[in-house]
Amino acid sequence: MFFDEKGFKKDFKWGSSTNPQQFEGGHGQGGKGVSIADVRVIPGADKESNFNEFKIASDHYHHMKEDIKLYAEMGFEIYRFTIAWTRIFPNGDEIEANPEGIAFYSAMLDELDKYNIEPVATLYAYDLPLNLLEKYRGFMSHEIIKDFTHYAETVIKAFKERIKYWIPFNEQNFIDLDSEYMTGYKAKNRAEVFQLQHHFNLCYAKTTNLVHEIDPAAKVGGNLGNVCLYPLNCDPVNVEATDELAYKSGYGFADILFRGVYSGIFIKSYEGTDFSSIVLDDDLEVLKSASPDFMALCYYLSAAIEANSFEDRALNGVITKNPYIDATEWKWPIDPYGFKHYLHDYYHRYQLPILITENGMGARDTLKEDGTVNDDYRIKYLADHIARMKEAVEEGVEMIGYLTWSATDLYSTREGFEKRYGFVYIDKDYKRIKKRSFDWYKKVISTNGEDLSY
Repeated sequence: MFFDEKGFKKDFKWGSSTNPQQFEGGHGQGGKGVSIADVRVIPGADKESNFNEFKIASDHYHHMKEDIKLYAEMGFEIYRFTIAWTRIFPNGDEIEANPEGIAFYSAMLDELDKYNIEPVATLYAYDLPLNLLEKYRGFMSHEIIKDFTHYAETVIKAFKERIKYWIPFNEQNFIDLDSEYMTGYKAKNRAEVFQLQHHFNLCYAKTTNLVHEIDPAAKVGGNLGNVCLYPLNCDPVNVEATDELAYKSGYGFADILFRGVYSGIFIKSYEGTDFSSIVLDDDLEVLKSASPDFMALCYYLSAAIEANSFEDRALNGVITKNPYIDATEWKWPIDPYGFKHYLHDYYHRYQLPILITENGMGARDTLKEDGTVNDDYRIKYLADHIARMKEAVEEGVEMIGYLTWSATDLYSTREGFEKRYGFVYIDKDYKRIKKRSFDWYKKVISTNGEDLSY
């Protein structure tokens, strides 16, 4: 029968993700320009643990071949990276691309192809060219659409037929949480948040269409970073608050990316906005014209919702502590059951195959004197989440693959190297050291997710 198939399909892909601002480094090298990430500072971070900054990050720029060889040793079948806009167009608005930038990513694709690793390319991950922020306030201006689509068209043409999967933006819905971090511009009110988001949406739609026009065999997907939301209890007030937050932080953005429409409840959250001054005549038609091929989804945690509660919250708004589950040191709830619910929810709502682009656990990993890193807590986190993902697949959720966050340690957006996610530890000399989870994930991949023991 249809649902008799057990486990992951043979073409299910395993791998991991990184992004340039946290991983690539190479600031000012190879013609790279200055991005908002290059001038970002982590306030209050421990200087001893944070032995570098975003300009250097994990120094992948100088360790690219070594890193990809490690991915191949683990058995990666797919790898998601982000192209740095300022490596292709240093100021963001040039006509001609920087040849050294194109050459760097071309060499990366050569290495991935050498080991039969499928590349997934994201075009933007919180690293706007600083020049565009200073020139016209970046994504606050309609001008960004011309410059971003020129950048997108350039790299899609440059790597046509070499990259099958494209993602225009990383975690596009996070503008609502932190517009300054994502765009360099701190929105003053909800109207400005919508203005930023609307220009993102237009860039996304136009890029989706460009991928299909330039390389019809390629696929493109919208990317969301979501939280599985539960009402703290069955009080209708908490249920309503959960529904409202689900639309404000998740479904409302998904409706745009995967259906091309602004839903009424989503628009209501921007009450008081003069939409006529932001949404131009043909904008809604542009949004509707895009037809993505898959959903690129990130999952780390769930959250319990209690209306008007501001105690012990991990995120903005009405999120409160869930008394039934454990949490990490950074108060991120650990909830593999929420992962399964999330997969079912989005798949059955939007009916597109899912590529998990981020899932992982941040922790203070310790490098012992004998050169080992025993991260059993990370192994348990991943094993439990993969087990629930497997159940979702067996129950009919269509999936392309699973990418952890992250392949190696990288410079965390809030905590620098205090908070580590990778299978490979990076020390102060940028030496790569395999953690215990390295061999564990290698086994998981080699058995197509059947052996999760540890």
